[in-house]
Amino acid sequence: MQIPQKIKNFFNKGKKKEQFGLTDLTKVFGIRGLDTNDIGNSADYAETIYFVCLKHLSETMSKMPWEKRQITQKKGREKVFDTRLDLLLNVRPNPYVTASQFWATTELNKLHYGNAYIYIETDKTTGYPKALWQLPAQEMEVWIDNAGILDSSDAIWYIWTDKKTSKRYSFAKEEILHFKSTFTFDGLVGIPVKDILRTQIDTNKHAEGFLNKFYKSGMFGSKVLVYYTGTMEKSKEIEIVKNLESFSSRTANGKFIPVPLGWQAQMLDMKLTDAQFFENNKISALQLASAFGIKPNVINDYSKSSYSNSETQQLDFYVNTLQPLFKSYEQEMTSKLLRVDEQQNGMRLCINEKILFKMDSKTQSEVLTSYLTNFAMTVNEVREELDLPYISAENGGDKLIGNGNAITLDKAGVQYKDTGVEGVEK
Repeated sequence: MQIPQKIKNFFNKGKKKEQFGLTDLTKVFGIRGLDTNDIGNSADYAETIYFVCLKHLSETMSKMPWEKRQITQKKGREKVFDTRLDLLLNVRPNPYVTASQFWATTELNKLHYGNAYIYIETDKTTGYPKALWQLPAQEMEVWIDNAGILDSSDAIWYIWTDKKTSKRYSFAKEEILHFKSTFTFDGLVGIPVKDILRTQIDTNKHAEGFLNKFYKSGMFGSKVLVYYTGTMEKSKEIEIVKNLESFSSRTANGKFIPVPLGWQAQMLDMKLTDAQFFENNKISALQLASAFGIKPNVINDYSKSSYSNSETQQLDFYVNTLQPLFKSYEQEMTSKLLRVDEQQNGMRLCINEKILFKMDSKTQSEVLTSYLTNFAMTVNEVREELDLPYISAENGGDKLIGNGNAITLDKAGVQYKDTGVEGVEK
């Protein structure tokens, strides 16, 4: 049975029922690479900073639009609209998930499991990709056929072992989009971030557990420690303790608790700041976030941030975290989803990064005006940035305009010839 049909069958079964059962949902999402039991019970997801990092990066990928561009020497990167690819990458990769959900899930699998695998379903008539299907990362293996048993020598094969049926499915490398984490020692498979940061994640997790136990035990705030230095019968001791507990539970704050003769009371003020709990937890959180390339302001640490500093952090996040991420996606997508002749003609699949740098209306107006009046952009190019319709070429929409205060180098000094300006020959 083909992979797409196998996935579709889970959904088709549901059409005969009034609603999905829990078992059905587990099967559906498990096939797509999301194990519902794993997510719900995973101790790693319970660690807040780890979850925030996964959420931030996966949501970033979910909102990035894809474009097909042609690279030429004279025109640079020119956008080429391809309806087929636009629907596949920006609308619905397959009938059951939206593009934003699909790419968020892909990045989540890549980070948590170290690898994300996507099966490319091609149209048998045209040979073009018509659907993308996520495969369960935890059930995939990468084989190198160095002996040429399955095909040509040194070919890479992807093997999916379905844990529910124990059946194996093999895929050639051209059939699979493979996105791997930056942590890889052989370039073939990625290493999960959680495996490298196991000690750090466990530390943060235990810290949260420690804090939770303290809240549940009621150890925070001011307490009264009552103790007796002499000897006493066990029954009498129990009776006095019960009386103290009963009285203290009935009294409001600010009232006194009577202490029997021979007993002493001492205030016990329990503060986590005394043990530098929050400081140590903060350092651990920053270390964990930095491993993902996440900046402090994302995890709500503004202790050393200002407005200008936050802008710098955002730019650094784009340059050092997002650019390598986008580049790995673009290279894999281009090589697997575009024909060889398209690639040779300069066609590339690229992520439009402009949405990351949205400016306020005043700044945007100043920047676009500067580009327009200095011959850097045409009227239509400016209107495209503003999501406005084009102006016809007859009305000057495709012409470069400027304010006329700049000239080319070869015309320098021409304005002074035959003008009668003193010191200049006529």
